Amino acid sequence: MARVLDALTPLTGLLTQAGDPVAAAHRLAASAAAGAAGCTLVAQLQAAVADSSLARVVLQHAGVLDPAGAVTLDAAVRLAQAAVLAEAHAADTDRWELVLTVPGFLRLALDELVAVHGEAARPVETTRAVLEVAGRADRRLLIGAPFLHGEFVGLLAPHVQRVLAGGGQVVVVTRALSVAAPGRSSANAAAVTVLRDAAAAVGGTLTVRSWEESGLGIHFKVVIAYGHAAYLGSANPTLAGSAGHAEAGVLLHGPRLVPLERWLDAVCDELARRRLPQA
Repeated sequence: MARVLDALTPLTGLLTQAGDPVAAAHRLAASAAAGAAGCTLVAQLQAAVADSSLARVVLQHAGVLDPAGAVTLDAAVRLAQAAVLAEAHAADTDRWELVLTVPGFLRLALDELVAVHGEAARPVETTRAVLEVAGRADRRLLIGAPFLHGEFVGLLAPHVQRVLAGGGQVVVVTRALSVAAPGRSSANAAAVTVLRDAAAAVGGTLTVRSWEESGLGIHFKVVIAYGHAAYLGSANPTLAGSAGHAEAGVLLHGPRLVPLERWLDAVCDELARRRLPQA
């Protein structure tokens, strides 16, 4: 066992540079099982990590490739073992990925950056990050932002239904929903209605917490699948936040999600004590 771990450690370490190390490891294992050539496995690993020059040597060290670069008989097994190690490492390791909304006028700048630094430098885009987080939710999904849009939150509706149908909880934290709220937001109210209707379709109930006093009150933008992943950044779950504005944030994984979860729970509790609107 120690010999196997020693052989796989450099590969597992290199995989930590991938945006999703576990997914990258499973893709490699699937490619090997499907009979991919050695050069294909090398190229696949190079595309996923920053230190692409190390791809061939770590695959050889792991026993995936022989000294000539051909795929070994044990390649699929070794890569499956690497995927297991990557999963264990990810469970105990905090990691983050850059998330951007890139409007049209910045697309060329992004393409130039990737051309210089390689595909691994391409950030995750906001819509993909938010949907990825929502897709990982099981026991609790929270969507929090001062501005919502019905068309964008409609993309989250299937995940809202899945979580509720499985006995979980979905919470929306926003502002200015009630008729009496200063500066009532009809857009927020309409977006919440979209999610409430989605919840009702599966016999579930959406939990809503809203700041109903003057000022923004709630200004964070977060989508979090408790225990799994979170998007935290500047983008509201709106069409502008997902496509029209230059926005920046992070996709978070790991144990340090816990303080964020605790804080969001405290915010929800305080808003509930102050007032739960009937929007």
